[in-house]
Amino acid sequence: MKIYVAGPLADIEKVRAVQVAVVAAGHELTLDWTRGSDVTVMVDHAAAPALSAKIATDDLDAVLDADAVLVVMSEHDGRGMFVELGAALARARRGELEHLVVLGRIQHESVFYFHPDVQRMSAVEEWLISVA
Repeated sequence: MKIYVAGPLADIEKVRAVQVAVVAAGHELTLDWTRGSDVTVMVDHAAAPALSAKIATDDLDAVLDADAVLVVMSEHDGRGMFVELGAALARARRGELEHLVVLGRIQHESVFYFHPDVQRMSAVEEWLISVA
């Protein structure tokens, strides 16, 4: 299964741990954004518009190509991950995405975490067992 893992940049190690578990279970990532330009780009996206456009395009394309989208909860706020969640939710709503999963304890509540097309699980291992 092709998987996209979303999460806040501020909690990149947590996202990487989920990615490692997914790959170890035999799945593939549509994009490992944790090792790409997202991590090194300046905070001021307007200062590097071409690079920012490429990052946005690559991330969204990876969400659109995924069979499952996992969103890693964190104590940190995310921004891009909410766009990725929205794109995944639109796909799930259309029946194009079976697995849209919020992983971990919800700390920054959003009504969209409770949409009927969103599964909530405590950890990636729980989800991996459910799809095995």
